[in-house]
Amino acid sequence: MRRSLALVLIIANLLQLPRSSGLGTAGFTTFPHPASASYPPVSHAAAAPLAPWKQCPGHEHQAFQCSYVRVPKDYFDKSKGHAYVAVSKYSATARGEDFRGAIYLNPGGPGASGIEFSYGIAETLSLIFKGRYHIIGFDPRGIGATRPIVDCFGSTRAFQLFKAGTALERAFDVAPNTFSEEGRQILLRQLTEAQALKQAEMEICNRTMGDELRYMGTATVVRDISYLNFEGGLGEGHPINFIGYSYGTVLGAYLVNMLPASSIGHVVIDGVTSAPGWSSIPAERWLSSGWMSDTEKAYNWVIKECSEVGPELCAVAKEKGEDPEKITDRLMAFFDKLYQQPLAVPYGPQPGILTSGMARATLYQTTNVPSLFLAVAPSLVEAMAGNGTQLYYLAIQTFSTDLHEKDQNELSRAAVSCGDAPPYEDPKAGNWPTPSPELLLNLTLHNFKTYTPHFAASALSMEPDGGCEWHPASGRTPDRFTGPWNSTLNTPMLIISNTADPITPLSSGEEIHELMGDSSSLLIVNQPGHSSLAGVSQCSIKTLQDYFLDDRLPEEGKVCERDEGIFGQPLTKKPGEGPSVEEEKQDVDELLSLARVAKKQWAEHRVSFMG
Repeated sequence: MRRSLALVLIIANLLQLPRSSGLGTAGFTTFPHPASASYPPVSHAAAAPLAPWKQCPGHEHQAFQCSYVRVPKDYFDKSKGHAYVAVSKYSATARGEDFRGAIYLNPGGPGASGIEFSYGIAETLSLIFKGRYHIIGFDPRGIGATRPIVDCFGSTRAFQLFKAGTALERAFDVAPNTFSEEGRQILLRQLTEAQALKQAEMEICNRTMGDELRYMGTATVVRDISYLNFEGGLGEGHPINFIGYSYGTVLGAYLVNMLPASSIGHVVIDGVTSAPGWSSIPAERWLSSGWMSDTEKAYNWVIKECSEVGPELCAVAKEKGEDPEKITDRLMAFFDKLYQQPLAVPYGPQPGILTSGMARATLYQTTNVPSLFLAVAPSLVEAMAGNGTQLYYLAIQTFSTDLHEKDQNELSRAAVSCGDAPPYEDPKAGNWPTPSPELLLNLTLHNFKTYTPHFAASALSMEPDGGCEWHPASGRTPDRFTGPWNSTLNTPMLIISNTADPITPLSSGEEIHELMGDSSSLLIVNQPGHSSLAGVSQCSIKTLQDYFLDDRLPEEGKVCERDEGIFGQPLTKKPGEGPSVEEEKQDVDELLSLARVAKKQWAEHRVSFMG
């Protein structure tokens, strides 16, 4: 679902995001909802797989072209008909031998539109790669402008109204003592409600879409990418190049292990999710499988830098150099107070109440995109003083006013995750038990105890997985890949992980690197946040550039440092951490500028997408 407009506006302002000339008072670079885009209707399918390129709706002033590729709905049974994968292209400027083919982007989710993401970041990537690649955005099965789209409720607004005021729409409240009887019961009640709502969602999807949902799994999307590149001709004779973030790293791991090495060019996965875990563990267990092992590290990093810069840049600090634990104690005491007495918000377009769960979840989002703290911190201070309006509007999802909008990305996510995960009670797939509310409670309490005492319940809102026991795709996809994960590649893949990523920990990047062996290289970026784009690092951008332009991989164990802190403050690097003499000869300032722009565009994407 789309994030509150207020939050996007504030973040755009704080990060000085580029403004769009055609969006009136919105004042930020946005992505028009692709469901209403004027792509050719499926009834007018062209004879060739690739339809003629046209200007992209809403982006006529930019150097993008849009089309769609007709692909087999089921690659193992062509009688099932076709799907239509929407694509965008930011064309390469290089010609002849300098042209390297196409790079396909996936920003994560699953449920996020690659076309929307490309509108923000394609130009920046093209500059990094000297115009030698086409930058291709595509909407995976069931998402955005691709058809069929996951549309269980008929419209975005209908889906929002279904969830309004429920455990699926508001974030989970947590009692002051999580492990007390009261703490357990409040969580159990919310989890029971959420599970019943998931059952209703999935049964509605089964009734309205049925078998269509079987053809949206990650393995099918891998075959789509191959089809786009070769049969669709987007690669123009070159192998597949790919950059995936977050869930896109699962897609990247599937890609290099499903397709022949001759089909694979340069592949980058950044902010790595464990693909072996994704394919072998039920979705409701993913968070407790280690996804949150670096969450507290990310949070503590944010609060530590807040203390270092002081109240001038970080409003929740009372003084520069304040003990970070005191800041945390104040925040948690405020959440406990909200738990007992939510704040009324009678103002604005969507009045309501600010709950403890909403405030806590908004703080959790800053661990994913630390630069959000610039907006969240003053809102927290206002709420702690009794005015919850600004924090409330940062936390909520605004209701769609477009009755034709179809975006139901949580249900698109379910079509992918439930199709990829193992079915329940199946001896051939691990014989996993069908989850009960009590099991979900135990998993959540495990996460509180083992990984994060602050945000184990907040993550349930941002990673809304589960309910697969009722989903029509569970155990019924034509193609569910479970490995092996050790293919030998002609061009090793580049794996990028942060030292403090709150949802895709460094250990996941290390896992894929160990499995792929000499067919991979691991770059570590020493920073908090989700993916390398969460911060500004000239070193990581240079490594990416070297890989795509010169086939150069980082040496084993390479660690990139940041050039700026969370609050934009310059960082003093230790001897040997700065650019080398050779790098100084290049335009280091340009790389830094591109790193800053990429960070802003990633923040904008994450704010727009996070639910």
